[in-house]
Amino acid sequence: MEKKLKVDINIEGTQITHFSTFNLDQRFNEHHTFQLRFNHDMVEEYNAVTLENSKDFIGKNITVQFGTADSGENKFSGIVTKVELSQSHGFHGDILVSGFSPTILIDRGPDLGSYLNKSLSSIIQLATQDAPANDLNLNIKPTNTSPIDYIIQYRESDFEFINRLSAEYYEWFYYDGAKLNFGKPDKLEEVALIYGRDLHSLQYAMQIAPLKHNKFAYNPRQDELLSSEPQGSSGSTPDLSHAISASNKVFSKVYNEPLAVRVNNKKEIDDFVNNQQKALISELVTIVGNGDNPMVGLGKILNVSMSVRGTGAFELQDFGKFLVTAVYHQIDGVGHYQNTFEGVTADTERILVAEAEKPNPDMQLADVTDNADPDGHGRVKVKFKWQCTANDVTEWLRVVSPDAGSSDKVSKNRGFVFIPEVGDQVLVAFEEGNIARPVIIGSMFSGKTGTGGSQTNKTKALTTRSGNTVILDDSNGSINVKDPSGNVVTLNGDGTVTIYAPNTLTLVSKDININAGNSINITSSPAKEGGGDGVINVTAKKSIAVAAQDEGITTNAKKDIAFTSETESIKLSASAKDITFDAAAGKLSSSSKSAEISSTDKMHLNGGSLAHIIAGDVEINQS
Repeated sequence: MEKKLKVDINIEGTQITHFSTFNLDQRFNEHHTFQLRFNHDMVEEYNAVTLENSKDFIGKNITVQFGTADSGENKFSGIVTKVELSQSHGFHGDILVSGFSPTILIDRGPDLGSYLNKSLSSIIQLATQDAPANDLNLNIKPTNTSPIDYIIQYRESDFEFINRLSAEYYEWFYYDGAKLNFGKPDKLEEVALIYGRDLHSLQYAMQIAPLKHNKFAYNPRQDELLSSEPQGSSGSTPDLSHAISASNKVFSKVYNEPLAVRVNNKKEIDDFVNNQQKALISELVTIVGNGDNPMVGLGKILNVSMSVRGTGAFELQDFGKFLVTAVYHQIDGVGHYQNTFEGVTADTERILVAEAEKPNPDMQLADVTDNADPDGHGRVKVKFKWQCTANDVTEWLRVVSPDAGSSDKVSKNRGFVFIPEVGDQVLVAFEEGNIARPVIIGSMFSGKTGTGGSQTNKTKALTTRSGNTVILDDSNGSINVKDPSGNVVTLNGDGTVTIYAPNTLTLVSKDININAGNSINITSSPAKEGGGDGVINVTAKKSIAVAAQDEGITTNAKKDIAFTSETESIKLSASAKDITFDAAAGKLSSSSKSAEISSTDKMHLNGGSLAHIIAGDVEINQS
């Protein structure tokens, strides 16, 4: 005997007591859709071809409850998004009310988001925080509870973003008719089905699929390539074990693929690979059924048994338990109900999401917020130039350089080391087109920070934060190097070099050679009052030698010239010609403890008009 079905449909206070059909399609990782058809005269005036009253249903909440007296009720809450008038053959026709599950509230359009060091739970709560809580109840319990270093939402609706997280982290994501679940619930409702009674048709399938795979990911902090292959799985049932074995025999080659998400160590990549393996295995044994038990629902466990003829009567034989991953409900106007469902084995931990789209990121503008990399790797943090609700700064990002690496003599920082400054505008790209792997590829001037290369683009320059500057001028071929204190080195482009230091110029080396093809001029002359004494000091710890190979050495002074030797003699020697002492305007004085004047040939003492020789004794001897 067919059980009487109870159906209650309410659109925010308007009870729909009579209808022609109600269809509800529910699937994991998708919006649920429904369509309700009822007679036009139920809500509109008779003979009035209009949507005058039913148009108010748009945007309203609809609640549907259906079940039998002894089985309980299946419940669904949704939102009406469309109302239609369907007419044909001259009849007034029907009103069609259709819509979606309230998950549509977080599928508003492409959005952006940047999340730093947050768990999946926190990210989902932030992404859905402005959705009305009374319209969309959330049950967020992912198995992955650790903070994730960095995640980007890129031109995805909040629903698409969460759906992608479900696919990448292998977390359950589905609406059960009352609440949106992210992560496998603690307890799943179980429904008993008997083939031949409330289960009319059954398709049970086993299939094979490639299971042997290797995932790899580069870890720049340790400069290592992480890789992992899944651990072998025997399967929870004999049929599943057989499907796994057959898959590995047919698809024996291991395929290699980069990991789509960020990992920092071997354990993390192992966990991801094993979770993917579980999701792939969940597709090997499936079930499709059709029946009339109204308690069949998404995310429920079906305990299926067979009614088979025994020795004296029909007996129940256990067939297995299955998790419902999709169900399609149909109810007609006279209370007939049927469903078609799809499922996988009940012990499934991870579900494969085939329809989740991955972002295809473009290059993005960002501002540098920090360049004090705690690990000393030359990385920076940036904040994207986005207008969005969640825009955390990024994690530490690597900076592309024209040349970077090490050598046998330089262990670190060999190459071109220029790290963007805080406040700089940079351009961010993504390795392999993967939104999970941003890198800095360069900096850009704005209208406030750049002046260009001057007229005819003659100037190329390199300037640091403090003002240290190298300028290359193509108009005259000059190169100018200067610092903020005023020190300047200029290669003038005409064969001359100018070195200027406003205070002191110091040259330090083991040996210093100064060679000039023409002349060397050394001048100490104060440029202005208070600029110094104008003194040249030449000091050597051992000796000073001054030589002129072809001509003479001239020493001039406006005042005195002094020659002093503290411990040894002073010798004046002219090996070829004379030594002349001349004091034209004064006198020539020589003083010492004793004095000797000798000549190997002749000696002339000429006093002009008078010569004095004074001593206690004066001896003049002729040899």
